Amino acid sequence: MAFLSYTKKASISLPCAASLPYEILTDYDTYNEWMPHVTQSKLLAKEGDLAIAEFEITRPVKEKFALECIHTRNKMVLTRTISGKIPASQFEWIIQADGEKKCQVTLTIQGKANWHRLVPSYRSFMNASKCLDALQSQVSAFSPDLAVSDQGGEKIIELAETEQGLVCWIRGKKYNLTPAPEGK
Repeated sequence: MAFLSYTKKASISLPCAASLPYEILTDYDTYNEWMPHVTQSKLLAKEGDLAIAEFEITRPVKEKFALECIHTRNKMVLTRTISGKIPASQFEWIIQADGEKKCQVTLTIQGKANWHRLVPSYRSFMNASKCLDALQSQVSAFSPDLAVSDQGGEKIIELAETEQGLVCWIRGKKYNLTPAPEGK
């Protein structure tokens, strides 16, 4: 019966402690801010390391689904569909610390094969790489430093707050940003 199911897996290295992606992944009220195609999200119940959350996607049609969520602090978040017709039945996020300010996040998405996988918005929602890219964007919102790289890994722009103020590097050229005089 392996041909009736699918598994998608991807990994990403993040420049932060393992606690930050864990906090983002267990904040079910904010998934609509970063997860592809999720338009509403809310925590319904929580007890210890178990939670029930509800999500809504509107593309291709409006659908609500509920998830059972099991956590292991700073290491894993496992979600399984308990109601709704979402094609993915399980998201498993594994978080591994890689030093003090680095971690590796691996996402495995499992589900049953059905016609929903042919719809572009569902393919995007069930694409492990796109979900990890979205998580990386959310992590960067909480980072004191911001860096954007091109597909080859070369930094295009990097912002950092230093003792001298805000510093911006664009393609390797450094700019010290100073406040503009008021009224101009």
